[in-house]
Amino acid sequence: MKTFYRGFALLFLLGTTVFLKMDIQSEYLLPKWANSVYATNLFHDGFNDIIVGHNVLGGSTNPSITLMKNMGWGTFEITDTSKSFCGYQDNIFAIDVNNDGWNDIVALYFAYENGHNVTYLRIYNNSNGTFPNNSYSDFNLNSTETFTWIDHGDFNGDGYQDLVVSSINGGIVGILYNNGQGGFSAPTYYYQDTPYMTPCGDLNGDGRDDIVVVGQNTIVYFSTPSGFQTLLIDSNYMQEGVIVDFDLDGKKDILTSRYEMWGDMDILRIFKNLGNNTFQKLPDLIFPGNYGAIQCYDFNNDGYPDILWTFVGGEHIIYNLGNFQLGDTTFVPIPVYGSPNLYGSYCADLDNNGFIDIITVQSTQAPTQSHLEIMYNDGQGHFIPDPIVGVKNLSNFSSVNVKNWPNPFQDESMFEFNIKETAYIELSVFDLQGKFIICIINQQMKGGPHTIKWRGLDNGGQPCKPGAYIAYLKVNGKICHAIKVIKI
Repeated sequence: MKTFYRGFALLFLLGTTVFLKMDIQSEYLLPKWANSVYATNLFHDGFNDIIVGHNVLGGSTNPSITLMKNMGWGTFEITDTSKSFCGYQDNIFAIDVNNDGWNDIVALYFAYENGHNVTYLRIYNNSNGTFPNNSYSDFNLNSTETFTWIDHGDFNGDGYQDLVVSSINGGIVGILYNNGQGGFSAPTYYYQDTPYMTPCGDLNGDGRDDIVVVGQNTIVYFSTPSGFQTLLIDSNYMQEGVIVDFDLDGKKDILTSRYEMWGDMDILRIFKNLGNNTFQKLPDLIFPGNYGAIQCYDFNNDGYPDILWTFVGGEHIIYNLGNFQLGDTTFVPIPVYGSPNLYGSYCADLDNNGFIDIITVQSTQAPTQSHLEIMYNDGQGHFIPDPIVGVKNLSNFSSVNVKNWPNPFQDESMFEFNIKETAYIELSVFDLQGKFIICIINQQMKGGPHTIKWRGLDNGGQPCKPGAYIAYLKVNGKICHAIKVIKI
């Protein structure tokens, strides 16, 4: 569903890479009450797709989930709005629930049963890149409380993604353990006053993800073989939280924030991880205005995770200078439609140039629609409403042609090429972010036809993850051909 086109294209040179500013839209009209957004590779084609969660209460005929397929290099099509059920999708995500290599969608489903409200986890199963309407599993949360937040992590270290749910009004946090085959245990509940968020991550390097419950208090739930051990690190009310290695010392730190209505300001609180399950609270940082959720990503490619603070009308980026020092705030304006009453954002590389882009969704009081806006990153922290696609400069490519089959492939793929005379041949594979995967061959070869096999392994002999890769053929040190290869 298209709203408008960007009517210009621009080429500019950066190092050895040509960047193309595409003539593609960045705004999309969505069904109403869009509230959360997430991006991940759903179809094993190497591109990040978009999932939007809607708040549908008492209106189960309205879409609860919108799927937007990345058609390549940041172009999207709305492919599915058929999943309609009563639910409050304050956050939505997709993880591999049943360990089959495909990311499944995790959502909340509300029902009214025997005179009570009942909440279920609803898992939409990804069946080789499709989401049939009847292919889902519901898991009863065994509570009449209203749950609004879901998160995930491997809490028992078995390699499977478990789930954590929270109810603000109920004051409870529930843990559901994944059996690795698409099933979950009944929730184990812990009481916590007004748990707003539950970011997850391994805080002590023991291979188990821990949970930070952010609310009236900020409490760390350390996962141990015998259960969770709690540590109170802040007795002040906070609304948002994130776990990230902010100073790049190998230990994940905790950032929390809240909006102070009376002073029209936001408070950012950083807890430095000192190791041994201890944290140092750093002095509060005060910012004017009414911000929302915080996220941390490296937007200017200096290695340090920066802070993204969502704000109605735009995004504020606070750059990380290292050693817990922050630079100036950069404002990324986002068009405002009407009076948004729901607002969410997520960050991911959408145009496959290796840089983190920003997605925002906003719901207005209009009865029929929501808006999604994408701002694309040029790699230096500047954002524009057009994809910036990186492609190798083809001017040095010769006429040597490479055929590749099968493509997509599962176990092995063949490369066929013909060289006129004896030459030094290198055939290497990289991922779409430019990370080296494997050198398949690097030797002198006689003129004539040649066939080379790749078994889908990396340089360490381990199977590569499903996704898209680029194979480059070099002849006497010059790149002569590049071909996209997809492993499924």
